[in-house]
Amino acid sequence: MTYDSDIRDMSSGHAGPHTDRSDDRMSNDARFKLDGDGAREVLSALRRGWIVIVATAVVVGALALGYSLAQTPKYQATAVLYVTSGTDDNTQSAYQGALASQQRVTSYAKLVDSDSVVQQAIQAQGIGLSLEQAKAALSSSSSADTVLLSISAIDSDRTVAENLANSAARAMTSYVARLETPSGGGQPLAKLTLVSPARTGASPVTPKTTRNVALGVIVGIVLGVLFVLARARFSNRVRDENDIVKVTETPVLGAIPNDDLLKRRGLIDFSKGGTPAAESFRKLRTNLTFASVDHPPRVLLVTSPIAVEGKTTTSMNLAASLVESGKRVVLVDADLRRPQVNKRSGLIGEAGLTNYLRGDGELADLVQPSKVDNLWILASGPQPPNPAELLGTQKAAAALRELAAGFEYVIIDTPPVLPVTDAVVLSQWSDGVLLVARSGSTRLNDLGAALEQLAASTAPVVGFVITDAPAAKARYGYYGAAQAPRSGLFGRQREQRVIEEVLEPTPSGTP
Repeated sequence: MTYDSDIRDMSSGHAGPHTDRSDDRMSNDARFKLDGDGAREVLSALRRGWIVIVATAVVVGALALGYSLAQTPKYQATAVLYVTSGTDDNTQSAYQGALASQQRVTSYAKLVDSDSVVQQAIQAQGIGLSLEQAKAALSSSSSADTVLLSISAIDSDRTVAENLANSAARAMTSYVARLETPSGGGQPLAKLTLVSPARTGASPVTPKTTRNVALGVIVGIVLGVLFVLARARFSNRVRDENDIVKVTETPVLGAIPNDDLLKRRGLIDFSKGGTPAAESFRKLRTNLTFASVDHPPRVLLVTSPIAVEGKTTTSMNLAASLVESGKRVVLVDADLRRPQVNKRSGLIGEAGLTNYLRGDGELADLVQPSKVDNLWILASGPQPPNPAELLGTQKAAAALRELAAGFEYVIIDTPPVLPVTDAVVLSQWSDGVLLVARSGSTRLNDLGAALEQLAASTAPVVGFVITDAPAAKARYGYYGAAQAPRSGLFGRQREQRVIEEVLEPTPSGTP
């Protein structure tokens, strides 16, 4: 392997031009000021949490059904009485009698559960209920502007309900007759007439299973919606681009969808057409060229706040996407603590960056070609006892300058920012930093802490990449980028193409 013959003379100390970040940085208070949820955010949260809402509605509805089935069915019987007052000798008397009857109905309704009426009702019919039980089972009602009085009884036994309602109606009839009889004797001034004996219906009045289940489902939906909105409002994790926009002005350059190829450590074959993940990396590549038009970053450091957020996958596929656009790219595995690039590319990991840093070889002999044309890889090399010190030396700066002279892009995969200082130390020799966050995993406070640590470097954070982002269905369907997987015979999905021989699967999560 040889570099291009015209290696440019670079100034010492930095791999390329830098941009001033003073205008791009926000105060800590402004960075973490969360605005109220707008209508779009509310709808987005509800879409993400629809499973929780449905599950809550089903659970509460099932609880309401179980409660209803556990209740003892009760039946209701209602007797209707007609109130008559005065005589019908003339029109005036009839009218006054009707008014008197309406006025009496309200008073009579309050007498139904009196001790005298209830005691007479249970004794006359021989109902096996105590006075308190009978009073609790009886109820009365009257309709406005009518002379009708309804007496109802509820019991788990149909016969008891009917007998108690009819017996109470008869007891009220005799009781009112005694009350309305003048003290000097004569005809009662008002009387009750039973017009509709009590009969129980075919169905129990309690429990109201259908109503209870419906109310349970409605309550479950409300609780689910409140839970989803509260979780979205007070969540401390990155979900989508809107969350990062809230905490910093640095743009989100790419959102990589949750793709099966990436889960299997697949390096996307960009020459085989478009998949959702491929289109996302192409969009990242395009946005990267516009991140700094005057001084586009050519030596780009890729890192993340903590481990298992997709930085290595992003580094490898970003490099491959740049190669697709006709660029010569070198991928440097600067994660000297837990190197992954060499393991996942099948290259020799014992010959690489640390060999050069301790003077055991030249870069021209250590950079290895990958299975992708124009994509070269500088492995990590033997694991040193002092990674941060090695990456902060002028020898590391010289290595990046030499690589930048021989390649159009240098992509550097580094350790996470928060556990160790390697990425911050190495970033001083780069043109810019690409910070990777995983949707649903990365915490906003970790993201903020990583930004604060990277603020000490002279290289700007040019943008963010969100991995495992929810894929928008058919977003690029017109061009075939996000179409649903095709099914073959017997419903088996066809596999997307991937360069299988370039990578070897690993059992743990994406670093």
